[in-house]
Amino acid sequence: MTAITYFAMQEVRRISPLQPASLMGLLTAVYGLGQIVGPPLAAAFHALFILACTVPLAPLVSYLPMSALAALVIIVAWNMAEVRHFLHIVQVAPRSDAVVLISCFLLTVFFDMVLAVSVGVVLAALLFMKRMAETTEAHLATGATTRFEMPPGVQLYEVAGPLFFGAAQKALSVLDDVKNDTRVVVLYLAQVPTIDATGIVALETLLARKRRKGRFVILAGLARQVAEVLERAEVVAVPGVLAIAPDLDTAVSMAIVHTARAAPTVAA
Repeated sequence: MTAITYFAMQEVRRISPLQPASLMGLLTAVYGLGQIVGPPLAAAFHALFILACTVPLAPLVSYLPMSALAALVIIVAWNMAEVRHFLHIVQVAPRSDAVVLISCFLLTVFFDMVLAVSVGVVLAALLFMKRMAETTEAHLATGATTRFEMPPGVQLYEVAGPLFFGAAQKALSVLDDVKNDTRVVVLYLAQVPTIDATGIVALETLLARKRRKGRFVILAGLARQVAEVLERAEVVAVPGVLAIAPDLDTAVSMAIVHTARAAPTVAA
């Protein structure tokens, strides 16, 4: 692209030595216009060319036997089907993907392609949501899985995966098993790339339960998108109830300070 630009500048200077920049700008604008208008015009001219060839040659098609045309259609359909790839996908793909493929195939054969594509998109979307819900998990981080040794009364939980739809409730339900003597719950969300309305509701419900039990919650390592969504949802820091830390080091320091100041008893 650099060589083409250099060559174009040389030609512009040769053609218009007094105003090369203006000519270069005009040519660039024309090129951009051609990139926008060109594809639709090419498609239109292509259609007109096919029409011009089909109309005068259409009478000749009547002399072809229908058996020959049927054989031609069968060959085209067979090549388009790509049976080898179809069978390979059915054999090696996960069962859920194979079900989507076979469903779309049968709907195309017995009904029409529009219905098949519509059903396929819906099935693929449901399958995607199911897989994302399965990959999202939360677990209690212990000394074996983190470089931090949590002080007494502090529990660190790590959530990995997007918090949306069923994944949010499934992942955050793990935090219901917090010990009775826990004063601070650190929720490490660095591996959470996104959160939707369902995730926000699940998180707010969790925070409300911890607040009723007198526990201090620290959200640590929020991604930018997650932080912006929580800010719009008014999930903000509240002294003595909720804190937001930029990283895990800061969160652990805040937890140690809070446990040192907190009362020794916590509601069960």
